[in-house]
Parts: sequence; C-alpha cells; structure tokens
Amino acid sequence: MTALRPAFTDRRLWILDPGRDMLLFVLPMAWILPIIWLLGNHFDLNAFGVVLLAVGSAGHHLPGFLRAYTDPNLFRRYRWRFILAPLFFLSVCLAFAWFNLQSLKLILVLWGMWHGAMQVNGFLRIYDSKAGSIAAATAWLDWAMCLAWFGGGILHSSTRLMGLFAYFYGSGGSLIPPDGFLAFRSAWDIFILGVTFLFAVNAWRQSRQGRLFNPIKPVIMVSSFAFWWFAMVKVDNLLLGLVLFEIFHDVQYNAMVWVYNGKRVAGGSASSPVESFLFRSTPARLVLYIGIVLAYGWLGVVFDYATPQTAMTQAFGKGAMPIWSSLFMVSGFLHFYFDGFLWRVRDPHFRSGLGLAGSPIPAEQAKRNKPAREWTLWLFPGLKWSLLFVLPAAALGFTEYRGKMASELDQYRNMALIIPENWYVNFALGSMEMAKGESDPAIQHLERVVADKPDFGSAQATLAALYLKQGNKDSAVAHYSRAALLDPNDEQVGGLLGKLLLSQGKVNEALPHLRQTVEWDPQNKYALNNLGIALQTQGKIGEAAEYYRRAFAVDPQFSSAKTNLDQAQKILASGR
Repeated sequence: MTALRPAFTDRRLWILDPGRDMLLFVLPMAWILPIIWLLGNHFDLNAFGVVLLAVGSAGHHLPGFLRAYTDPNLFRRYRWRFILAPLFFLSVCLAFAWFNLQSLKLILVLWGMWHGAMQVNGFLRIYDSKAGSIAAATAWLDWAMCLAWFGGGILHSSTRLMGLFAYFYGSGGSLIPPDGFLAFRSAWDIFILGVTFLFAVNAWRQSRQGRLFNPIKPVIMVSSFAFWWFAMVKVDNLLLGLVLFEIFHDVQYNAMVWVYNGKRVAGGSASSPVESFLFRSTPARLVLYIGIVLAYGWLGVVFDYATPQTAMTQAFGKGAMPIWSSLFMVSGFLHFYFDGFLWRVRDPHFRSGLGLAGSPIPAEQAKRNKPAREWTLWLFPGLKWSLLFVLPAAALGFTEYRGKMASELDQYRNMALIIPENWYVNFALGSMEMAKGESDPAIQHLERVVADKPDFGSAQATLAALYLKQGNKDSAVAHYSRAALLDPNDEQVGGLLGKLLLSQGKVNEALPHLRQTVEWDPQNKYALNNLGIALQTQGKIGEAAEYYRRAFAVDPQFSSAKTNLDQAQKILASGR
C-alpha cells in the first residue's frame, strides 16, 4: 500500500505557512549568508562578529526563561527544577571563578553544540508530527541523524577542534593520542553512513506501509546539516563560522517561541499575564519581543564575560568580573538545561500549544506509565545531568586546579599531529619553536601556513625572519616582500626589507621601503642611518649626511651614524 503523499502546498504541513517557514525555519541561511557577506564588506567581522555572537547567543536565552518563570502551570510542574537549578549552576560557576578555573567553558561549548543539534531534531519531529508521523523508530533515527551529522561536522572541523583541544588541555587534560583520535573519527564516519542508510531504509519501509511523512522534513534536515558542515568545515575563520550558525540557530529559536506562545494566546490557553501581554500577534508586540531579546543579549556585550577588559571592570573593579562572568555562564547552562525538557515534542502540553496532531504514545500506555513518570521526574534527570555536568565538571576542575598540564608547546605539537591542516595551529607552533631556537621545525610549520594562507602577512614576516637568521637572504627577501605587499603600513617589515635589500646591493629597491619607514617613524635611528647609506651609495652625499645627522641626534651613542656622518662631511669638505 502506498500512501498519498502530502504536497508542499498543504498548509497543514507548515508551522505558519510556506513563505514564513522557509524564511524562519527551513532555509534562513538563504538570507543570512548574503547579509553577513555585505556586513563583511563594511565592518571588521573579527570585531563586529564578537558583538553579534554575544548578542545572539545570550539574547535567545531570554524567551525560554520567560516561559519557565511566567507560566504558573509550567512552574508548578517543574517547580524544584526552576528553583534549584539556578542556585546549583550559580554555586558551581562562582566556585570555579573563585579558583580562577576555566574548564566549565569546555562543558558549556559541548552543551551548546548538543543543543544546536537537538534543536534541529526538534524541528524534524515537529514537521513530521504535522503529517501525523509519530513512529518511535523514525523519532530515534531522526535523533541519531542529528547526532551523527553534527558530530561529524565537529570532528572534521580543524578550527572547532582546535578550540576544543585548547579548552581541554587548559583544563589539565592529557594529550590525545593522534592515531587514536584519527581512528575514532574514521569510526564516526562509518557511523554516519550506517545511520544514514538505516534512515533511508526506514523511510522506504514507512512509505511501503502507507505511513505519511512530511516532505518538508528532508529539506530542513539536508539544509541544516549542510549549513552546519559549511560553517564548521568550509569556513576557516572560527568566529565567522560560529556567527553564521548562531544566527541560524537564534532565528529558528526566537521565531518558534514567538509562534508557540502566540498560538497559546490566540487559542485562549495562555495562563500567564506576561505571556498574554507580550505574545499578542501585533507588530508592536513583535517589536517589543525582539527588543527585549536584543537587550538581554546586549548585556553579554556590556558585561563581556569572555574578557576582563570591560566597562563593568572599570566601573566596579576586576573583583566584580567573576560574578558577572558566572551570571552569564549560568544563563547559558540554564538555557541548555531547561530546553532539555521544556520543548519536548512528545510532551502533550507542548503538542497542544503548537497544535500538533496525534499523540506520542497510546493513551492506555500513557495512563499506565503515569505513576512511574511522576516518580522519575527528578530521579532520571538527576542521573542524566550528573553524568553530563557534575562528573565532567568535577573531573576537569580537579585536573585544572592540580595544574599538572602539558606545556603549551607540547599541546600545539599534539594538535599539529591531529589537525595538521589547521593554519593557526601551525603558525602558533612555528612561532613557539622559533622562540625556542628550533628554526628547522619552525620553518616547516610556517611553510605550511603560507602555503594554505598566502595572504597571512604575519606568517610571511615570521618565516622571513627565520630564513634571515639562517642566512638565506633570498628566501627572506621573498617573504618580507610578500609581507610588505600584504601590509604596506607595517613599518617593521618595511624597515627590515629595506635593510636586507640594501645589504644585497639592491639600492633602488631598498630606497622606497627605507623612505616609508622614516616617514612612519622619524625617530627610527636604524632606518635613518640605512637611508643615509643608500643615498650615499647613489652619490647623494649631502642628503645622506642629513639622515646621518638625524640618526645621531636621536641617539648620540649611535657610533655607526657618527662614523658615517664624519665620512660624509669629509667627502663634502673635499668637494668630491
């Protein structure tokens, strides 16, 4: 038996309607990417992106808190969780801040990635429920697909792995065996293929059994997975990749909260005065909703829990920063924790509020399970979050407090073996090896950087300095020239290149760099002296003497400038 397939035009399959669902839930990346591209042409995304990320990541916490603490019925159901969870997370975060421990950030990042995957899973279940598809096997495979593909995106993202490794090693974690990690990643790739195969087989079997499915689900699944992999794997700028998916995530989340609460208000099921006031479907209420979300997010920028150099620090002193930092870390943990049970598609209250058809379990089974579910309301979540938060936090906090961690050089060497394609790891490692006097391995790592990112001026300049140290002037000139071309305003590079070209007798090539260096820094005695030498080589003795004189005036102990000046004056006096 083959079921009559629901068509895309069937409005019952959409949360709102085809146009708005496509913009907000299914394909928001279609307009996110062009906007970020345009912003990148007018703003420094490294600075602007930090603000955008802070506003988005913190701002979308608020809608969930509004639902948790303004709905009396919901609060009664989860009273002790809503009371104790904030106190618990705050206590832990303050304790870590007191001992200046950073390892909670690793847990927060991992929870955030899990949260992103499960939000996509929630939308898959919502759209399937719209078509009456509530099979348990399908729900499990949707969950497994999100886990597999999101996890794979992380394991193949050298930029994201670098950040995770840095957090892990900074928490006192032991160095990860490269062969073990690569084997695990290969096994995960097989897991992705296996889960995807089972998903396809299940879809085929459901179709053969005449069970309806929502054609929108595979679209949102493919688009979400593809966008995640694009942001994590293809975008080599970690901040930009995070910003891209954060906007995607926030648009979906904030829009869903607005839709869900709006349906409750319109259907007369809203039980909170705040909900009834804020979520009326009017333009003014929508603007107010967006405004308070952005205002809450802006607190993340004002308090800037990532660094201590903020206006809050200046106003209240550095001692205030652990408190503010802990508050916003608590905000993140609570958001992830609450969303683990507030927005479950199988929850009858959520289904009713969203107007979803069907029941996640048969009525008789639900009736039989009711006592057990009430008895386990605190036990099972307690065990689950102990495994996901308490034990990891205790282990990481202990290892970080103990302070027995690998040196930063060994950490980056380990990362270079696991993610050798990461340009930043190679640059950091090459710079550290250069500082240690290990020129040969430093050159190898920096050559990888300039091969992958030829437009990275700092790597070109560092590599040039290494070649110069080894006496390879031709390679040094080549890389200094590239660095000067990439950043014409780098006076240090310009001065070094001019001096090097001068030592090779390339006076005409050296002069522009030396003149520009002197213009940038009129007190640079070495550039003044070298410019004088170049001019004297061209027979411009009078002009050369002036630059020698200026260099000597900057530093009367600069013997080279004094000697050159005396010689130039003798030449001028002799009339030659």
